[in-house]
Amino acid sequence: METSTIIWIVVAVVVLLVIIALIVMASNKGKERKQRKHREHAGQIREEASRDESSVRQRESAAAETDAQARRARAEADAKRAEAEQLEHEARDRSHDAASSRDDQHDRLRQADELDPDDNDRRDRR
Repeated sequence: METSTIIWIVVAVVVLLVIIALIVMASNKGKERKQRKHREHAGQIREEASRDESSVRQRESAAAETDAQARRARAEADAKRAEAEQLEHEARDRSHDAASSRDDQHDRLRQADELDPDDNDRRDRR
Protein backbone atom coordinates (compact mmCIF):
# COMPACT_ATOMS: atom_id res chain seq x y z
CA MET A 1 0.00 0.00 0.00
CA GLU A 2 1.17 3.36 -0.84
CA THR A 3 1.56 6.18 1.59
CA SER A 4 -1.03 8.31 -0.07
CA THR A 5 -3.62 5.55 0.20
CA ILE A 6 -2.90 5.15 3.90
CA ILE A 7 -3.20 8.92 4.38
CA TRP A 8 -6.55 8.94 2.57
CA ILE A 9 -7.80 6.04 4.73
CA VAL A 10 -6.71 7.84 7.90
CA VAL A 11 -8.34 11.06 6.71
CA ALA A 12 -11.56 9.17 5.85
CA VAL A 13 -11.60 7.52 9.30
CA VAL A 14 -11.03 10.89 11.02
CA VAL A 15 -13.80 12.53 8.96
CA LEU A 16 -16.10 9.63 9.74
CA LEU A 17 -15.31 9.95 13.47
CA VAL A 18 -15.96 13.71 13.34
CA ILE A 19 -19.30 13.12 11.61
CA ILE A 20 -20.29 10.51 14.20
CA ALA A 21 -19.26 12.88 17.00
CA LEU A 22 -21.36 15.69 15.47
CA ILE A 23 -24.39 13.39 15.17
CA VAL A 24 -24.02 12.28 18.80
CA MET A 25 -23.69 15.91 19.97
CA ALA A 26 -26.74 16.97 17.94
CA SER A 27 -28.71 14.05 19.33
CA ASN A 28 -27.72 14.98 22.90
CA LYS A 29 -28.73 18.61 22.30
CA GLY A 30 -32.11 17.43 20.99
CA LYS A 31 -32.60 15.29 24.08
CA GLU A 32 -31.57 18.17 26.36
CA ARG A 33 -33.93 20.52 24.54
CA LYS A 34 -36.76 17.97 24.87
CA GLN A 35 -36.02 17.46 28.59
CA ARG A 36 -35.94 21.23 29.13
CA LYS A 37 -39.37 21.55 27.48
CA HIS A 38 -40.71 18.74 29.64
CA ARG A 39 -39.33 20.42 32.77
CA GLU A 40 -40.93 23.73 31.78
CA HIS A 41 -44.26 22.05 31.08
CA ALA A 42 -44.11 20.18 34.40
CA GLY A 43 -43.38 23.50 36.14
CA GLN A 44 -46.42 25.09 34.49
CA ILE A 45 -48.61 22.20 35.58
CA ARG A 46 -47.32 22.54 39.16
CA GLU A 47 -48.05 26.29 39.13
CA GLU A 48 -51.59 25.69 37.91
CA ALA A 49 -52.11 23.03 40.57
CA SER A 50 -50.80 25.42 43.23
CA ARG A 51 -53.20 28.15 42.07
CA ASP A 52 -56.10 25.70 42.35
CA GLU A 53 -55.15 24.71 45.92
CA SER A 54 -57.23 27.41 47.63
CA SER A 55 -60.38 26.67 45.61
CA VAL A 56 -59.95 22.95 46.27
CA ARG A 57 -59.63 23.65 50.00
CA GLN A 58 -62.76 25.82 49.86
CA ARG A 59 -64.67 23.02 48.14
CA GLU A 60 -63.45 20.51 50.73
CA SER A 61 -64.46 22.86 53.51
CA ALA A 62 -67.91 23.37 51.99
CA ALA A 63 -68.34 19.61 51.61
CA ALA A 64 -67.34 19.05 55.25
CA GLU A 65 -69.77 21.74 56.41
CA THR A 66 -72.60 20.26 54.36
CA ASP A 67 -71.81 16.84 55.80
CA ALA A 68 -71.91 18.26 59.32
CA GLN A 69 -75.28 19.92 58.58
CA ALA A 70 -76.62 16.63 57.27
CA ARG A 71 -75.46 14.80 60.41
CA ARG A 72 -77.08 17.47 62.62
CA ALA A 73 -80.32 17.27 60.64
CA ARG A 74 -80.29 13.47 60.87
CA ALA A 75 -79.72 13.65 64.63
CA GLU A 76 -82.57 16.15 64.99
CA ALA A 77 -84.82 13.96 62.86
CA ASP A 78 -83.94 10.91 64.97
CA ALA A 79 -84.70 12.88 68.13
CA LYS A 80 -88.03 14.08 66.66
CA ARG A 81 -88.87 10.51 65.60
CA ALA A 82 -88.15 9.26 69.12
CA GLU A 83 -90.25 12.07 70.58
CA ALA A 84 -93.10 11.26 68.17
CA GLU A 85 -92.97 7.60 69.13
CA GLN A 86 -93.04 8.53 72.81
CA LEU A 87 -96.01 10.87 72.25
CA GLU A 88 -97.83 8.20 70.24
CA HIS A 89 -97.27 5.72 73.06
CA GLU A 90 -98.49 8.28 75.59
CA ALA A 91 -101.54 9.04 73.41
CA ARG A 92 -102.38 5.31 73.18
CA ASP A 93 -102.07 4.98 76.97
CA ARG A 94 -104.26 8.03 77.55
CA SER A 95 -106.79 6.83 75.00
CA HIS A 96 -106.90 3.44 76.69
CA ASP A 97 -107.29 5.12 80.09
CA ALA A 98 -110.06 7.36 78.72
CA ALA A 99 -111.88 4.38 77.20
CA SER A 100 -111.55 2.51 80.48
CA SER A 101 -112.87 5.53 82.38
CA ARG A 102 -115.75 5.84 79.90
CA ASP A 103 -116.60 2.16 80.40
CA ASP A 104 -116.46 2.59 84.19
CA GLN A 105 -118.73 5.63 83.93
CA HIS A 106 -121.25 3.72 81.81
CA ASP A 107 -121.15 0.81 84.23
CA ARG A 108 -121.84 3.14 87.18
CA LEU A 109 -124.68 4.85 85.31
CA ARG A 110 -126.19 1.47 84.44
CA GLN A 111 -125.82 0.40 88.03
CA ALA A 112 -127.47 3.62 89.21
CA ASP A 113 -130.27 3.13 86.69
CA GLU A 114 -130.79 -0.42 87.88
CA LEU A 115 -130.90 0.68 91.50
CA ASP A 116 -133.21 3.65 90.94
CA PRO A 117 -136.81 2.42 91.05
CA ASP A 118 -138.19 5.79 89.97
CA ASP A 119 -136.23 6.16 86.77
CA ASN A 120 -137.62 3.73 84.21
CA ASP A 121 -137.36 6.30 81.42
CA ARG A 122 -133.56 6.30 81.52
CA ARG A 123 -133.41 2.54 81.20
CA ASP A 124 -135.61 2.70 78.15
CA ARG A 125 -133.36 5.29 76.49
CA ARG A 126 -130.22 3.23 76.86
